Amino acid sequence: MSEIKRDKRIRKFVDGKLQGALLLRVLLYAFCCFTVVTVMILTWRIAVSGPARLFYTHFDDLWFQYAPVVIALLLLLPLIMIDVVRFSHRFVGPMLRMRRAMKELAEGGKVEPLRFRKNDFWHDAADHFNMLLRRVQEQEEQLAQTRQAVEPPELVS
Repeated sequence: MSEIKRDKRIRKFVDGKLQGALLLRVLLYAFCCFTVVTVMILTWRIAVSGPARLFYTHFDDLWFQYAPVVIALLLLLPLIMIDVVRFSHRFVGPMLRMRRAMKELAEGGKVEPLRFRKNDFWHDAADHFNMLLRRVQEQEEQLAQTRQAVEPPELVS
């Protein structure tokens, strides 16, 4: 019962720097979208509102008419951000695993072939890494065999 399924991700942020940048980008897009829509509606209202009115009275009307939309969007924004983080696990997680494997291989450690989750991105990158890994392992074996063949036998005294 306390056993954790391998397909479930435990961590909320796999790569905080990248996923934080994605969340900031979502907030930026939301702010830009809100600003552009507000300016467009305000401009349209001023252009077609008939007789000239004081500028700030348009804001009162805007708030009265569009407050439910703004509140709904503000309520949806955290859900969108959570979804972006969860979705980003599908490409951030595999890249993090590949970076760790490459580092381990470069340091001469033993590396297992990469296998990503079914819904992850970059399965082809894992396949290419695994081909490279097999090639490096084969060359290391050949090098070890060549060293054994060239080393003179030790003399027993």
